[in-house]
Amino acid sequence: MLTMLKPLHLLYSACLFGLITVSGFLLLLYRCTPVLYYFCVGILLGSVGYCVVLYLAPKSRVAVNNKAVFITGCDSGFGFQLAKRLDSLGFTVFAGCLLADSGGEGSKKLRTECSSRLRTVQIDVTDDGQVQAAVQQVRGQLPTGTNGLYALVNNAGVCQPGEIEWVSITAYRRVMEVNTFGAVRVTKAFLPLIRRAKGRVVMTSSGSGLHAQPAQSAYCMTKAALESFSDSLRHEMHKWGVKVIIVEPGRFAKVTDIVLPEIYNRLVENMRTNMEEVVKEDYGLEYFNFRMGKIDATHYDSSQAKDTKAVIDAMVDGITLTNPAHRYLVGANLENYVNNIWLGNFPSLWTDSTERAEKEDDPKPAMLKKAK
Repeated sequence: MLTMLKPLHLLYSACLFGLITVSGFLLLLYRCTPVLYYFCVGILLGSVGYCVVLYLAPKSRVAVNNKAVFITGCDSGFGFQLAKRLDSLGFTVFAGCLLADSGGEGSKKLRTECSSRLRTVQIDVTDDGQVQAAVQQVRGQLPTGTNGLYALVNNAGVCQPGEIEWVSITAYRRVMEVNTFGAVRVTKAFLPLIRRAKGRVVMTSSGSGLHAQPAQSAYCMTKAALESFSDSLRHEMHKWGVKVIIVEPGRFAKVTDIVLPEIYNRLVENMRTNMEEVVKEDYGLEYFNFRMGKIDATHYDSSQAKDTKAVIDAMVDGITLTNPAHRYLVGANLENYVNNIWLGNFPSLWTDSTERAEKEDDPKPAMLKKAK
């Protein structure tokens, strides 16, 4: 029965059940032990009031003056939007772009649309030489009077869809090199500047780093590794007064360039061309084309976020709040947010059907069709 419920429906049911249970318990106490009833009601109302006050109270933020931030992946998407937002708030922004030195549109727009404080920096996060050159450029252009870099935002990332047997080891390495080792490489290079400023590191992870999805193993494993790296870093940096924050967006592909049609089609064609013959024969091109088309369609369906504002707000909070949260899980909508919680905290016997959306009349792999 539970496998048939959508996570949002389960949340509503759980809330209703909890409300009925608490009401019944309080009614029983009122009948049997009035003193204890008033005590429990006082604790309940006080807890709710405290949470409401915390939520509504103005948040304390750090002063912006002379603070510098370095962001990777600013050619487009979250990085591009965050660079613009932080520049508008008065930060000195170093916008790391893969195509800064080769006339990329993102870096051009940042230079023309932002203040003179913003500087674009050429960086390929997989290239040790470019990372070290970026560190030297940032160190030489820090605002006068500062002793380090206030914040580093590891945002650069790529995607690789496809079932495990379809994705080559080379493709797995490429995604891991950018999404995980790129963040590790950049973080290690900038940490001396971050430590001196008692600053903070913000990691752009993903809801996919909390639970794996079919046909997204390469991407999911890089984000899961990034989660672990970030947690270890947070513990190690505590003694230095450095904060580490993880932002976990869910279903925002539609408003980023991570799955642009030309990029996605190239990835699909590479898989189709390089797939082992036995795998191609067992799955069949009909099933392959169907699955890849279905994955592509999910990037643009109605459940996807319509803009990046919620994610950028979370990143800005991680950078500017005096006491930011360790994690910001940002759903594209309420159902997406609840879905992430559902998948991570309930038994897989209940949640597996949420991820496995196959229908009875969907095309089947060629080998399974032959077996019938």
